[in-house]
Amino acid sequence: MKLFHTLLYPLLGLLFLSCSDNEQETGDNPAPTTGTITFGVDLTGFTTRVTQDGTSWTNGDKIGTFALDADTSEPVLDNVNVPYVCAEDGQSVAFTSETPLAVQDDGKPVKFVAYYPYNVDMQDFNYPVSIADQSNGSTACDLLYGTASEPYVYDKESDTNIALKFTHRLSKVVLKFMDMEKNPLTVSDVKILGMPVSAAFNVQTGALTTDDNSVADITPYVNSANNYREAIILPVALSDAYKVSFVLDGRTREWVFADLDISLPKFNAGSQYTFGIYIDPTEDIIIGRLEDVDAGNSSAPWEDGSNENGTADGNKPAEYHLFPADKATDAFADTELKISFDGVAPELGTSGYIRIYRMSDHKMVDEINMGERRVSIEDGKTLLNTWMDIIGVTPKGSSVSRRVVNYYPVRVEENDFIIKPHQQRLDFDTEYYVVIDREAIGQEDFPGIYGRAWTFKTKPAPQIDGPEYNVRISHTDAAAHFYTLQGAIDFCAVNVDLNAQKIFRLDDGIYQEMIYLRDQSNITIKGNPGDNTAVNVQYDNSNDINGGIGGGTNIDQFAPVGTIVPSSGGRSVVILQGNSEHIRFENLTIENAYGWTLGKNGQAEALFIDNKSAALVNCRILSFQDTLLPGGGYNWFYKCYIAGATDFIWGSGEVVLFEDCELHAPTGTRAVMQARVKEGYLGYVFDRCRFTVGEGVTKSTLIYQYAPDNLTFLNCTFADVYGPNFVGENKPLEPTVPSVTAGCKMYNGKTESGDDFYNLIPEAVRTTVLNLSEAQFNENFGSREKIMSWKGNDPSWFKE
Repeated sequence: MKLFHTLLYPLLGLLFLSCSDNEQETGDNPAPTTGTITFGVDLTGFTTRVTQDGTSWTNGDKIGTFALDADTSEPVLDNVNVPYVCAEDGQSVAFTSETPLAVQDDGKPVKFVAYYPYNVDMQDFNYPVSIADQSNGSTACDLLYGTASEPYVYDKESDTNIALKFTHRLSKVVLKFMDMEKNPLTVSDVKILGMPVSAAFNVQTGALTTDDNSVADITPYVNSANNYREAIILPVALSDAYKVSFVLDGRTREWVFADLDISLPKFNAGSQYTFGIYIDPTEDIIIGRLEDVDAGNSSAPWEDGSNENGTADGNKPAEYHLFPADKATDAFADTELKISFDGVAPELGTSGYIRIYRMSDHKMVDEINMGERRVSIEDGKTLLNTWMDIIGVTPKGSSVSRRVVNYYPVRVEENDFIIKPHQQRLDFDTEYYVVIDREAIGQEDFPGIYGRAWTFKTKPAPQIDGPEYNVRISHTDAAAHFYTLQGAIDFCAVNVDLNAQKIFRLDDGIYQEMIYLRDQSNITIKGNPGDNTAVNVQYDNSNDINGGIGGGTNIDQFAPVGTIVPSSGGRSVVILQGNSEHIRFENLTIENAYGWTLGKNGQAEALFIDNKSAALVNCRILSFQDTLLPGGGYNWFYKCYIAGATDFIWGSGEVVLFEDCELHAPTGTRAVMQARVKEGYLGYVFDRCRFTVGEGVTKSTLIYQYAPDNLTFLNCTFADVYGPNFVGENKPLEPTVPSVTAGCKMYNGKTESGDDFYNLIPEAVRTTVLNLSEAQFNENFGSREKIMSWKGNDPSWFKE
C-alpha cells in the first residue's frame, strides 16, 4: 500500500506578490501595509482526485478561499469565498486570483482556508454538497478542504506565497464486478441505493452536516480504463439500507454493503473503499469483499490499491509493528496477537470490534466486543460474552468439563496492545486475517485495520514423538511447538496417550493465562532450573470476578455469545482436577497477580489442586489471600517459596507434604493456614520448613483453628512472632488429645532466635499439641517415603 507522509511545499511558478527584499523604504517608496496572497500546493510524489484519472491539478481548476482570524475563526476581510484559479497542469502549481485576498500589516494572526470545487452560491460559509449524479465524473463531487500549516502574520518581510494542504472530506467507493473466478463481468444500470446524497460543509469550522432525509439513487462514474464504478459518498455509518443495484444478463440484482466478509462499521472521511462483488451468473449467489481501504487522507488518498488476485494490502501505517508479522507463515495456533506502537501508547477502546477471519472461506472464527468488559459470573444466570473464555478441551474418554472464566481478551503493556484470542479458535496450518475497528484501540494515530491489512498463517500441527514426549513452549522462539501452556495441554489431551510421559519445557517469560488440566497424567512442566523467577505462569483473577474455587462445567467449546453460563470456572490461576495424577511443576512461578503484583485484598488462589497426585519442586507460589489450595489426594512441595496473607494455605488432600519450603507472610497474616483437613487424612506435614514474616512485622498468626487440625511440624524454624501467636485467639486445637495419626504434632521446632518453639506456645494451646518423641518421629515421619506412603500409597513417584 502507498504510505502518505507530510506534504512538502517548494512552490513552483508562483506569482510575485510583494516588494522584493532589495527594495528600499523611502518616502517615495514606502513599505507596503497590505500583502496580496497567492496559494499553491506541491503534489510531487502524490496523486490527487482533482482530475478523474487521479494524476494532477488541471489548468482552470478553481478553489474558494477565506482569510479568518486565527483565534476566533471570524472573517478578517470583507471579501469572502474569493475564487483562485490554477494557472497550469501539474502537481506543483500556483493558484492566483483577479480579486486576491490582501491582509493587513497589523500583527494579527490569520488562518487561510480553502475548498474545492468552487461554488459561487455559498451562504454563511456553508458549501452545499450534492452527490446524486456522478455519471460524467466524480470530480465535481469530491470535496477537498485546504488549510495552511500554521497561522500567518503579515509584515513587510513576510512571504505571501501560502502553501495549502488539502484533505478529502467525503468518502469514495470503487466497485469491481467479477465472476467467481475473478474474471470481469459486464454489468449495466449500476446504482447505489439508500444513501443520503446531500450535506452542508462549513468551511469556517470544517464540520460536515449530513441531511439524513436526502436519500436518493447515486449514479456512479464508469472508469473506462477498467470498467470499475467509482462514486463519492458521504462519510456515514454503514447501514443495511445501503445497496448496489445492477443489471447482469438482463436481470436486476442487488448487493447490500453490510453483507461483507469482514466488519466495516462506517465510511470514514478521506478513505477510499474498494469492493469486489463476486457473482455467479447462473445462481443467486453474490459475495462481497472489502478488498482495500486506502485511508491516507492527505492531498492524495485515492488509488486502486488492490493487487491482481483480488486480495488487499489494506491500511497499515508505519507507526506500529505487528506480531505475528503481516503475511507470517509460522504463527502458533495458540498465539497472542500484538500491535506495538512506536509513538503514543495505546489504550483499550470502549466500542468497536476485533475480529479474526479464516482466509479460505472468510468465516469469522473469533470476535471481541470492545463495548463489553468482565462481569462477575452468577451461576446459571450470567450470559456468555466475548470477555469470557472457555478453557480446556475434553481428553479422550472423558466426560465434557470445561472451565468458564472472565478473562482479558485484550490488554495493554507499555506500548503494546495485546489480543488473546479465545481458546481453540485458530487451527493448525490455516491462514487468517484480522480486522480491527478504529474505535477498538484508543490511540490517536490508529486508523483501524481493514481489508487484508494483517494476514498470517499458523504452523502445521507439531510432530512430537514418544515414548517421552518433549514439548517446547515459547513466546519468543518460532521453532517451539506452542505459545501457551494451555495450548500444549490441550494438544496432548487429544493427540497423545493420556498415560504417556510428557515433558513441557517453558522458555523464560511471563505466561499470562489461566490453566485447566483435567483427566491427564504424567505431565512434568519445567521452567528455568537456574532461576525459578524466569518463568511465570500468571494471571489477575479473583473471587469477585470468577467466584468460588471453581472447576469444569458442561458447556460447548464454541458456545455462542448469550449462552447461560452454568457455573464459574473459579478464582485460581491454575487448576488441576479430575482423574489426573503425577502432575509435576519444576523451577517456575505460579502467581495470581490480583493479590501479589496488584496488591489487592481478596480471595485469589494461585494454585488449586484437586487431583490424585501433584508435585511442585523449586517453585514459587504467590498471591495474597488463599494463595494455595492443596486438595485432592497426595501433594508434595519441595524447596518451594509460598507467600501471601490471610489463610494463604487452606484446604487439604490426604497428605500435603511441605519439605524444605519457606512459607512467607510479607505483611503478617491472621493465619498462614486454615487446614480444612477431612477426618481420617494425615493432612499437612511441614518438614524442615521455615515460617517467615517481612521485616518489621510484629503481628502474625500461624494457624486458624478449623477442626480437625491434622497438622505436623518436623524440624521447622518459626519467626519469633509465631510463638505467642501459634493459633488465633489461642483456641485449643482439635482433637484436644492428639496422636501420631491425628491432631497437631511437633518435633524439634525452633524459633529464628534459636529458642525451643514448643515451650513458647501458650499453655492453653500447647496441651493440644503432641510433642513427638524421637522414636515416634523416626517410626512415623522419619523419611519422605514414610510420610507419602500413608494408607498404602506408593511413594516412589515423589522424588527429586
